[in-house]
Amino acid sequence: MTTSRRGRGLLAVSAVSAAAVVLAMTAGGADAAQKPGGADAKKPAQADKQTSGKERKGNYDARTPNAKTTYARSAKVQGKETAAAKKFRDSLGTQGVVQVDPNTGTPAQVTKLNGFLTGKSGKKATDVALGYVKAHPEIFKLSDADLGTLKLRKDYVDDLGTHHIFWTQVVDGVEVFGNGLKANVTKNGQLISVMGSPVSGLTAAAQARSAEAAPKVSAADARSTAIKDVGGTAKSATATTSGVNTKWSNGDTAKQVWFHTADGLQKGWLTYTNSGGQNIYSHVVDAQTGATLYRKDLVSEGNGDALVQDYYPGAAKGGTQRTENLIYNKWLPKNAKTLLDGTSVAAFADVNDDNTPNPGETVKVPGTKTGSEYKLTTFQNASSFCSAAFICTWDPAKPDSWKTNMNQDVTNAFYLASNYHDWLAKPPISFTPAAGSFDAAGGDPVMLNALDGAATAANGGPDANHIDNANMSTPPDGQSPTMQMYLWHFPGTTDAQEGYVPSSGANDASILYHEYTHGLSNRLVVDATGNSTLNSIQAGSMGEAWSDFYAMDYLVSHGLEKDTTAPGEVLEGRYVSHGELFRTQAIDCRVKAVSANCIQPDGSKGGYTYADFPTIGGSPEVHASGEVWAQTLWDLRERFGRSYAMSIITRAMELSPADPTMLDMRNAIVQADLVASGGKNADIIWTVFANRGMGWYAGVVDGGDAFPAEDFHKPPTGATTTLTGTVKDKDTGAPVAGALVYVGGHSSGYAGDYAGTTDANGNYSITGVAPGTYPKLVMSAPGYELLVQPATVKAGAKANFTPRRNWAASSGGGTVTDFNGPDFTPQCGPAFAIDNAQGTGWGSTTGDDNGTPTNKMVEKHIDIKLPSKVNVSGFNIDPSNTCGDPGSSSTGGYRVETSADGTTWAVAASGTFDATNRGKYNLVAPTGNATGIQYVRFVMTSPQVPDFETNCPAGAFGGCQFTDMTEIQVFGKK
Repeated sequence: MTTSRRGRGLLAVSAVSAAAVVLAMTAGGADAAQKPGGADAKKPAQADKQTSGKERKGNYDARTPNAKTTYARSAKVQGKETAAAKKFRDSLGTQGVVQVDPNTGTPAQVTKLNGFLTGKSGKKATDVALGYVKAHPEIFKLSDADLGTLKLRKDYVDDLGTHHIFWTQVVDGVEVFGNGLKANVTKNGQLISVMGSPVSGLTAAAQARSAEAAPKVSAADARSTAIKDVGGTAKSATATTSGVNTKWSNGDTAKQVWFHTADGLQKGWLTYTNSGGQNIYSHVVDAQTGATLYRKDLVSEGNGDALVQDYYPGAAKGGTQRTENLIYNKWLPKNAKTLLDGTSVAAFADVNDDNTPNPGETVKVPGTKTGSEYKLTTFQNASSFCSAAFICTWDPAKPDSWKTNMNQDVTNAFYLASNYHDWLAKPPISFTPAAGSFDAAGGDPVMLNALDGAATAANGGPDANHIDNANMSTPPDGQSPTMQMYLWHFPGTTDAQEGYVPSSGANDASILYHEYTHGLSNRLVVDATGNSTLNSIQAGSMGEAWSDFYAMDYLVSHGLEKDTTAPGEVLEGRYVSHGELFRTQAIDCRVKAVSANCIQPDGSKGGYTYADFPTIGGSPEVHASGEVWAQTLWDLRERFGRSYAMSIITRAMELSPADPTMLDMRNAIVQADLVASGGKNADIIWTVFANRGMGWYAGVVDGGDAFPAEDFHKPPTGATTTLTGTVKDKDTGAPVAGALVYVGGHSSGYAGDYAGTTDANGNYSITGVAPGTYPKLVMSAPGYELLVQPATVKAGAKANFTPRRNWAASSGGGTVTDFNGPDFTPQCGPAFAIDNAQGTGWGSTTGDDNGTPTNKMVEKHIDIKLPSKVNVSGFNIDPSNTCGDPGSSSTGGYRVETSADGTTWAVAASGTFDATNRGKYNLVAPTGNATGIQYVRFVMTSPQVPDFETNCPAGAFGGCQFTDMTEIQVFGKK
């Protein structure tokens, strides 16, 4: 057994690949949107069909790799709930929300949907919030010493007068990463919500840690480790500062932080690294071991007289170049001459993708004594898609042809980004510097890389990683984001193979505005320390939807995109897709709408509802799955008009809990209306969401649930009741103690409201539940399978569970006795294959222990010892990618062997998984050797790389290097 270690991380979204959140189809990227072009636009996207481009690592958080890994902790928290805490929770009423962080035992969120936590007050907003926290130690659990660690980071007021307040926790000058305190207080002094999962007992814990050995990992080591973790190469750079807050000349940073997990407080390095291309990440690296504690993909996958266009070349409106003075609009300083380095945007042509404005890549400030610059040159013979309505701006058959319009391309990008910055800053959106906007004065203007990678191929054109795409990376406030705009239409392909107009993202306002909006959402949906929390498949899907929604809102508001009462008119990406669908439907498709652009993949008519989430693009994927959210927001826009809708939708982001589900954000919009109108519009808002299947009883297991259950009801009124039941072993009938039972969509795995824990007799009780049918009542218990079932709640209602014992689960006594290949503990070692949680898993290599890509699989196996001999009835296997690896790293071929003594083995099952098997358990019946079994061996025989024998190592699939699986369960009787 090898014990070599290398820092790798885990995927944080229930084994559904989050990877890079990019706007459009990356040729081979893990996050691909639907490809436009005739009838094909209606076809479901097929996973891992591309053969070029580079797959990316996803997000990882050692605090909560996935909510499923925290259920046991939540059960303990719920089981220890005091009478005072229960009284507090019940005092908030049916629409009260109390979610307790399973790591800290303190609230992740306390709020109400139908009222405020406190009455009006003339006190300072900070005093209102802190006074409430001090008044309720039964739930917040913060001592005077803990309150003394709070440091006010930000208190800004939005255009409704609401204070958004952030406190970080600091001990000995070192900040706690992520945890802290957030509060929202109305202009009348009413407390809306308190969030943040603050750490109690922080000072004592920090002192105990500080007394231990000094950190072994330096800032430079942490930077190198972080870059290596994502497969990058550290750029040569000089440290401009040193010590606990180190900065390098290329913009990389490393800052010492405290990091709190279920295992306690640890010292770490928070890094920001840009190692080229889309390799832009934040990490927290353990200062003692160098292990990856946190990984966040920051990329969301998009004198003075300038000739610009407001939409795209050839558009009926906004498609003709006109003169705009960049200095008069205060986008450039008066003395600007040689660089487009402005008040909110710095733009250049990063054609070699080194993130540096090299000679020949910068653009002179446009304008001469005789007129405006730079006129667009057309390439109308470059493709059959080129026309007067869709003007082509380069010729893929002549890779260097992008040079002709380089000055125009960069200048137009600068104009669009500067213009959109000013638009977002105005009410009702009010994305101001205080809220986290991008401004040179604040040290974080947008670094706009136009024509990114246009000269990265050997022939002078773009390579497969720099085509048909755009992206925006967004670090916390005070650090510049990077926007990368690519060329479209891959060289060497025919129009039948490649359905995009030969153009540039810098000339398509819908693409550039989409990317810019990722900056808005990633700056507003944050934790107490300002880090974006859009991590899971639900949150990531909303991130894509917000980007489409805000971009199309701008274009419609300015008359550039048509929007009448007829459905199916408003199309994202109209230019690059030559008028065909870029998404699977138009954003203005109402439920049951009749329009050629409102046809679902199964042929039915009308816009999407919540249950369509996993099927919109053929499988769960952030761009496709997000369409249901974008259409719902457009419904709100139609019901309330633009101004009010944009106000409450934006304010809701600021009221959002961390890593929200769509149901969480529904609640936040209801709260935003409560602030804006006193709740006068709550019924209309609930009607809109219920119409889209996001009604009161809709359910999700957690933010990583890609298969939500829809409901079409508004909140019930009247008396609440109590839901009781038992949890008993399916095979033995014995009671199961310490099981967490909660109503999905209302608790989502947290201790608090709508949740209970079983006692020694297997009984649980959930009080204060509104009557009705809830489609996702969830049960999780150590050593047992997780069960989800519907429950009808009424007086005297009971909901019983009979889970099967999972004999392989480590929480039930299973152990890994042997394995081959590298050991990637603590992030995704072999033990995670039996931790009974789909959010974590075992990651290994495909070939040798170094992950060298070849066309040959070196089989990897784990041997599991069961706590007793069992007659096996089935194996439940989730073959999904983990460790932040992309989908093709999922197990394809597999074999299960069994043994009574761990010495003599025989095959019990074998087969092949594909993309349809990911993100879920697949029950496999043994074909033999199932009696008296105490040892189970799981063997990965191949990854899910298409045509593996020829695509590796030439292909860019992650499965060429790594092969993973998420979980194996073993069922049976003693």
